[in-house]
Amino acid sequence: MYQHILVAVGQSFSEAALSSAIARARESRARLTVLHVIESSPWWAGWQMEGLCDTQAIVNQLALVIRRHSEKMLGRAGIDAKWQTRTLPLDGRSIGRVIAAEAERLDADLIVLGAKKRGLFGVGVNHVRNVVCRHSDREVLIATGCVTEQARVIALREAALQVNHA
Repeated sequence: MYQHILVAVGQSFSEAALSSAIARARESRARLTVLHVIESSPWWAGWQMEGLCDTQAIVNQLALVIRRHSEKMLGRAGIDAKWQTRTLPLDGRSIGRVIAAEAERLDADLIVLGAKKRGLFGVGVNHVRNVVCRHSDREVLIATGCVTEQARVIALREAALQVNHA
C-alpha cells in the first residue's frame, strides 16, 4: 500500500500517467501530488531562443494548459491532489533528476510517469524515465495505457531494475 504518490506531467503530457496515479491513489487511499517540471529554455526554441521574445509566454501558456487539463481529470475523478511546479534549473540537471529529487523531498512511495516522451527520430524517448529510475530508490510506475492493469511497475533495487506487471 502506498501513502503518497507523485505523478509527473509535462510537455508530453500523459493521460495514462495521471489516470494510473488516480487509480492507485484511490486503491491505496494515498495522497496524490502532481508535479510539473517547467523547462525555462525548451529544446524546441533551439538556437533562436534569444531572438524569440515570446518564448517565455509560450512556455507559461503551455504550463497553464497542462495544469488545467490535469485539474479537469482530477475533478472528474473526484480526487483532491496537491500541485507542485518546479522550474528546471540552469545548472544542467535534467527533468528526471528534478522528479527524483522531488519524490525524495516529498517522501513519495511511488513515482508515476507516462510511457512515451516525444523525441526527434526517437532520440530521448525513454530518457526521463531512465534518469528517474537511476536516481531514485522509489518504485516507479510506467503507465502504458489509461487503465491501471496495463501499467508496468519498475522498482529500482541496488542499481538493478526489476520489471513487474501491475
